[in-house]
Amino acid sequence: MPRRRRPFRPLVRLALLVATWPRITLAVCLTITAVSAIESFRRLGLSADQNKLYSPTVPFFRDFLEYVRKFPENEALYVLIEARPDAPPPTLDRWTAAADAIAARLRQLDTRLRSVEHRVSLDQLGDQALLFDEPATVKRTVDETRQSAPLLRAVGEPAANATRVERVFGLLSGNLFGISLGDLGLGADPAESAPLSYELARSLRASLDGTPVLPDLMTVGAATPAALGYFWAPDESDLTRKRHLLLVRTTPRENYASLTGMSETVEAVRAAVRDAAAPFPEFTFGVTGRPALEADEMRTTDRDSTRAEIVALICVFVGLVVVLRSVWLALAAELALGVGVAWTCGWATLTLGELNLLSIVFFLALIGIGMDYLVQVLSRYRAEATRPNRHPRRHARQIWVAVFRQVGPSVTTACLGAAGAFLVSLFTDFRGAASLGLIAGGGLILCLIAGYTFLPALLTVVPLRASKHQTRVSTTPHPRHPVVTPSPSAGRPAVAPRRRDSTPSKLRTWIGPALWITLLLAGYGLAPRPNFNPNLLDLQAENLESVQLIRKLPTWSLVVLSNDLDALRAARAALASSPVVGRTESILSAHDNLAWLRDNAKLPEINWSTPHPVPPSSLPRIAAATANLAAVYERATPQTDDLRRAATELRAADKLLRTPADPARAASHVSEWEQGVVDRFRDLTKLFNPAAVDLTPLPGELKDHLVAADGTYALYLYPSQDLWRQENLIRFVETIEPALDKLPPDARAKLTLTGIAHNIYHSTTSIRASFYLATAFALGLIVLVVLIDLRHVGHTLLAVSVLALGLPMLVLLMGLFGIDWNFANFFGLPILIGAAHEYGVFMVHRYRESLADPRRGWPKWDVADSALLLCAFVTCSSFGFFALLASHKGLMSLGQVMALGSACIYLATVVVVRPILKWNLHRRASTPAPEGRQPIAHGVSRGTKNA
Repeated sequence: MPRRRRPFRPLVRLALLVATWPRITLAVCLTITAVSAIESFRRLGLSADQNKLYSPTVPFFRDFLEYVRKFPENEALYVLIEARPDAPPPTLDRWTAAADAIAARLRQLDTRLRSVEHRVSLDQLGDQALLFDEPATVKRTVDETRQSAPLLRAVGEPAANATRVERVFGLLSGNLFGISLGDLGLGADPAESAPLSYELARSLRASLDGTPVLPDLMTVGAATPAALGYFWAPDESDLTRKRHLLLVRTTPRENYASLTGMSETVEAVRAAVRDAAAPFPEFTFGVTGRPALEADEMRTTDRDSTRAEIVALICVFVGLVVVLRSVWLALAAELALGVGVAWTCGWATLTLGELNLLSIVFFLALIGIGMDYLVQVLSRYRAEATRPNRHPRRHARQIWVAVFRQVGPSVTTACLGAAGAFLVSLFTDFRGAASLGLIAGGGLILCLIAGYTFLPALLTVVPLRASKHQTRVSTTPHPRHPVVTPSPSAGRPAVAPRRRDSTPSKLRTWIGPALWITLLLAGYGLAPRPNFNPNLLDLQAENLESVQLIRKLPTWSLVVLSNDLDALRAARAALASSPVVGRTESILSAHDNLAWLRDNAKLPEINWSTPHPVPPSSLPRIAAATANLAAVYERATPQTDDLRRAATELRAADKLLRTPADPARAASHVSEWEQGVVDRFRDLTKLFNPAAVDLTPLPGELKDHLVAADGTYALYLYPSQDLWRQENLIRFVETIEPALDKLPPDARAKLTLTGIAHNIYHSTTSIRASFYLATAFALGLIVLVVLIDLRHVGHTLLAVSVLALGLPMLVLLMGLFGIDWNFANFFGLPILIGAAHEYGVFMVHRYRESLADPRRGWPKWDVADSALLLCAFVTCSSFGFFALLASHKGLMSLGQVMALGSACIYLATVVVVRPILKWNLHRRASTPAPEGRQPIAHGVSRGTKNA
């Protein structure tokens, strides 16, 4: 009775199908490749929006997104203007001229920028100008105005014997009524009155020339651009707080449709700034802000990734040629990888529809991990296709059946484990990692499918050429039963003799494991431990302008949002005295200033009246007053720019008043100017008695900072310490949150705590927890997949033990080389577990082959060992070029961890696990088998024996 043929496994059936219909298989694969490439080109978008990297359903991130929507200044670009330390201090007008020039040039980029802001219009503030100033400045202004009562009376009240302009210039010179400058609140130094005199003389001269100009009393005596409404901020990187920056704020139009969209906008802004900055050599100019950081990071990572991927592909190709000793097999591997990448793009188009900043690096994962499966298939194919003549493999079907019987289970297990390590990120809230996990996990499976379909079909149609010492492979269909070479002597099928193995001694077997364990124990006692650095700024390239400048801005803050001013006031009261809070900003300051002014700003009573027309006969007296004041400034020492400018304008007005072309017309111009001066001084006194806080007339630059369009008020809490240091950030947030929670429940329910510091703190904490969870899930899933494959607990533990042996060595080397954990390389930990566990799986499968088939043996070095070495080379080189070529420190650290980790796990496999498995194999072979049992099959599953 004939022996019943055992059914083929699914992979063997697939191999037979592909080898039987190779051209049809190629046509189907290439058709799917073309469709995937076309659809991904048409529909697969690229999003550079970092706000899409985290789940919007998480409460803290949902609140942050709502805050950014209501207060879009958080997405602004900032142009920083700084005085050069090696140049003389710039004058105030040079500061303002530089900011005006930059703002004017940027407004020409209206297709790229939504708004450009560099100052708050003081005129638009009206009588509320003092309300939005610092409380100390408000009190000082009130005191100075009280002292200036004689000057106000000289301007506002009528006089019988002198025009008001005569009285003003006479008082400023100290020659009228015996009143000194100190009595006017201007100090004893004439230089202190020079700015007011300059402004009055400038406007008077312009009016006499026929151009009515009123003096700008709001900006008289301004010492810094802040007094003129410009964005003047302290340099946060200067601990002395002496250096200041002038800022120009611009909001880009959102352009996240491509990875270069925002980068092009930022570069256009930088080019415009360079053009406008040319006339101002005493300043340095730079661009930073969140969009600039994102654009620079995108450009850097894109350049580093492209460069590393190109070099990795070339290096992998060379490695394949050297180890496989065939250019054609190396090219076939690259073609199969290209097919897998195209299918992965189609998968990404079908599932997500767009790539983000993290998922775009899936190509590197396919090179470093997906290529390993193709290497295993090609290595075994080459061994089967080039067997010596005494073991001919004459048909493609026979070759591929043998290949997939030997490597199919191990490759499938390794792929499922690695894909699962990526896919477990779907269970985290980190959407960027989840997107990468979905695309890369599916991509690894698709690369495996390409290795099971496209690669065998290609090598069946165009097989490997055999050398003169090898049997040529035939691709013609073969009979159902394999061809067996008859024995020339006995007429029976020849059975290949068992391969000669190298029998290891006990001492030689345990040298490697003992040395490995000794190094681990000694290293952990002596080497430093790697720390965890959560600072996201440390992941970027150090030489980037945006990275260097961002520390100068007050970007870190907590923000309390509320529609109820009483609840907001209660929050400020609970937090203002906290040692971690340096200062606060909110609309509440305006209400506080209003209340203080109403209680304390009691100015002397002024009987404001309309001045009489100035007769032409008064012009000589007015000229004498201007000349007398000019002489006072000219005699003052030391001479300052303010004194010289005031004297120049006074002399010019004196000349026009002494020799007017038309005295009546000149007197009329002086009368108009005098009336304007009275109106301006009267308006100035109104600042001390505002009616109420009214948000309607506020300029957008100020209003949008304090209150959103829907009426949500913002309370900004700025830290007293540098939050770029993680311990300060933790202390800041963990002090503020409990303080708010202690408020009455009704008040706390009306408050929302958010802000950049709050979001960074919670997102980094959540991402770190997600990585731990993903690592645990990946490890558990890998153990389960390997156990299902091997169906033997001992063999499963041996396979995954390479992780337990290799990962501690990785940590040891990180400490020795000074490599810290961060959010880039820590994310690579589950990927490393998924990618490198395959070494143990392949090694245990090789061990089980020798158990199941005595002819396989296990020499010192065979095709399985070469394939494993090539896999380690591919993974280490693919990720290692990030460590060598990347300027982005996050990618560099990821490459370092992945390359070192893969090398450590591979070495643990060949130094520890391989000798133990070989020793156990020979121990079993030398053990007498019980009667009726085959010793070599002991402990091997039925599926393995059938293989």
